[in-house]
Amino acid sequence: MVGFVGTCNCFSSRGRFLLYFYYGNGFIRFIVWADIKMKIFGVLQYNGQAYWGFEKQKDYPSIQGKIEEILSSLLDHKIVIHGAGRTDKGVSARGQTFTFFSAKEIQDIERLRVALNRLLPKDIYVLSLKEVDSSFDARHSSCGKIYSYSFHFGERDVLSLFEYQLELPHFSFSSFEACMNLYLGVHDFKNFTSKPMDVDYFIRDIRRIDISEKRGHVCVLLEANGFMTHQIRIMIAVAFRVGLGKMSLNEVMALLESKERRIISYQADPVGLVLEEVQYGK
Repeated sequence: MVGFVGTCNCFSSRGRFLLYFYYGNGFIRFIVWADIKMKIFGVLQYNGQAYWGFEKQKDYPSIQGKIEEILSSLLDHKIVIHGAGRTDKGVSARGQTFTFFSAKEIQDIERLRVALNRLLPKDIYVLSLKEVDSSFDARHSSCGKIYSYSFHFGERDVLSLFEYQLELPHFSFSSFEACMNLYLGVHDFKNFTSKPMDVDYFIRDIRRIDISEKRGHVCVLLEANGFMTHQIRIMIAVAFRVGLGKMSLNEVMALLESKERRIISYQADPVGLVLEEVQYGK
């Protein structure tokens, strides 16, 4: 009995697919060539509050699923997009990026973008599409990302739809800010991610943290060479605890410097998190 097992995305300029088939007690490997005409790079924004993340989900709505469905219909063949990052359920984006291969020559890419936006839900919008070299990868060609996290402390503001409402008394903004500044620079963030293992051994370079506050409305801008699963939400949640007097700055430093892994279980609400920009080298 022969059963199909899976595929690997191994493309050259003409689109090479590496396929594995199971036969008996072993695997047989095949290389199949397909005529891939174009590789397209896109930038999009979305309100993620109605979706179970960017990545395609079997039984739940996702950003990837919506875009693939419509692109496949417009181009009349199956399209699979690859995003620069996997935003979680409820997380939004102003500058998410993605790539896909097309088996057809697209004569008017701008016309495709307009048609795509006309059919997409109102909470997803493609800002641009362009052809790129087949070696370009939305994720692996990236050299950094910028996220923002917005929240409001004090009395509830019903118009703050994209802010987390921190309705707790005695919040110290200065203590929150001091905690966030501890994250600047190169650190081992193994205790600030739910990821079980990472190829970079959890080392990340937080290049910039800008914090603004006006009448209780706070926006935190974070730039790094990359972020791990739930990392920003855990960093923010820890800073919340410091701002509420439930944790000290020394305890935060101990988590950053610890040789042993002590994963933090609490995370800030996803509603305040936005992927602002995916950075690429010049």
